[in-house]
Amino acid sequence: MNLPLVIVLGGLTILTFWGFLAPRSQWRMLTGWSHRESTGGEPGAVIVGIHRLVAGIALVGLAVGGLSMVGGLFDPTAHAGVRVITDPVRVIWGSPDPSVVNRVFVPVNTAPAGLVREPTLRFQAVSAKHRSPGYLFSLADYARPHASRTDGYLGADPTIGLSALDTADIVVQVRADSRCTPQQVLVVESGTTIVIAVYYGRPAGEPLDTKALAAPCNPKAAGDKASSVLIPIALGAAVAQRAVLTLEGTPISQADPT
Repeated sequence: MNLPLVIVLGGLTILTFWGFLAPRSQWRMLTGWSHRESTGGEPGAVIVGIHRLVAGIALVGLAVGGLSMVGGLFDPTAHAGVRVITDPVRVIWGSPDPSVVNRVFVPVNTAPAGLVREPTLRFQAVSAKHRSPGYLFSLADYARPHASRTDGYLGADPTIGLSALDTADIVVQVRADSRCTPQQVLVVESGTTIVIAVYYGRPAGEPLDTKALAAPCNPKAAGDKASSVLIPIALGAAVAQRAVLTLEGTPISQADPT
């Protein structure tokens, strides 16, 4: 609790309330003493009315400020140091901010060898025809510094003038080791399910001159060692009511846009 602020607001409230209820009395007490006669030069009815109006407006402002302060005192997040997230992208996908893998590719239907399967966190259906959800099309493209487009990086660039989202039916979120790049996506579809797995690998041709560089991708990388990406995938049909699953048959959470 900010005690000095409470004292100041309390004092202002008392003075303002006094000026609203008894403006003449307040004038006599605060200003009348400076005159030879305490009633000399006493303000007229118009000035008294204006004084009362200003005091009333000030009382409303103080009441709003006081209620806001009291609300803050009882807000558990204010004392726990928890920041309320209002950015809709972060509400849906979490932090760090995701970027879109702007690559068109043909999914595989068997697990590739030599790559690391990264956890698939969430999915969201996409309507390329209606460019929906619209916010996806304004997200930044995934870019890995110092990695070429021929080092095993997933798929190929989309047709000029289009993006990978323009041909996608679904995006899946992966939070992965930032030293690695997405290289293969497994998709197995049926009339009722869509099974998805994303595989990462170290860029081919990367200099492996230290043990750190030679280490494989870490599927549990976190913090500043991980990147969050959304991978657009073209399916044989729209997601509709089909369940989206991992290889183990566990449902992948649907990103909530609300």
